[in-house]
Amino acid sequence: MDAVEVRGLVKSFGEKKALDGISFSVRKGQIMGLLGPNGAGKTTTVRILATLLRPDAGTAKVMGLDVLDEALEVRSLVGYLPERPCLYERLTVEDNLAFYGRLYDVPEGELEARIKEVLEFLGLEGRSGSKVGALSKGLRQRVAIARALLHDPEVLLLDQPTSDLDPASARAIRDLIKGLREQGKTILICTHNLTEAEELCDVVAIINEGHILAVGQPGELMREPGDKYAFELLSIGPIGPYLARAREVEGVIHVEQKGEDRALLVLARREVIADVVRELALSGCRMLEVKLARPSLEDVYLRLVRER
Repeated sequence: MDAVEVRGLVKSFGEKKALDGISFSVRKGQIMGLLGPNGAGKTTTVRILATLLRPDAGTAKVMGLDVLDEALEVRSLVGYLPERPCLYERLTVEDNLAFYGRLYDVPEGELEARIKEVLEFLGLEGRSGSKVGALSKGLRQRVAIARALLHDPEVLLLDQPTSDLDPASARAIRDLIKGLREQGKTILICTHNLTEAEELCDVVAIINEGHILAVGQPGELMREPGDKYAFELLSIGPIGPYLARAREVEGVIHVEQKGEDRALLVLARREVIADVVRELALSGCRMLEVKLARPSLEDVYLRLVRER
């Protein structure tokens, strides 16, 4: 079942078209990353899904409910973390959560227990009486996530959840997101942190200038374009004298020496590497390591954005 379904979504702000007919879906229980530079349309997309913006055209559904026709029902199913979460800094953590819990219609008899539950999950049980304004940025981000979880939503929309955090705080937030996936939550993350997307996401969609450029699992997107395969070779001793033999093997497209004992080969078919290794061994080359060289998600992202 698709927890999120977007079809032909269009949104303009004056003459600026923020979204130009984008479509994608997120399966229930998946983490999907929306990757793109600033101004690509990521935040506009999640604000539409959170029922905070109306699209000009197209449809968006959350758990089968239309964000326009059934907005109130959608809000009960969605937890939204904006890029700059607004919390009341003069109130305590507990008072912030109590206030927002009532806005989310969490039953009064359940609210205290629910606040305690989310604080424990986020490691904030010792901070319930602290003023939000006295917390570090990383802890404030945890409070904002707690707010998004108060009504136990099925879908989480996280806009730049680790933006501007120190490495330790960012790691803690990523671990929390993994924990939420284990609970069965469906999560849509807006980010331009490619390492984070590769670590967390089951599926990524690369977006730029309001267009979806590619959608797929990170491993799929990191395949060499044109069904070509790149391999890195590491030898014991100099590899240069043996590369001419490698170039003669059928199916070898490109050979490049990368160092005294390293080379990069691009092959038409993956199985050609067995023929290459055999020929190099027969020539007297002593191989230490052979590994498939995949482009990183960053390589794919930059190539697609440049081509757009």
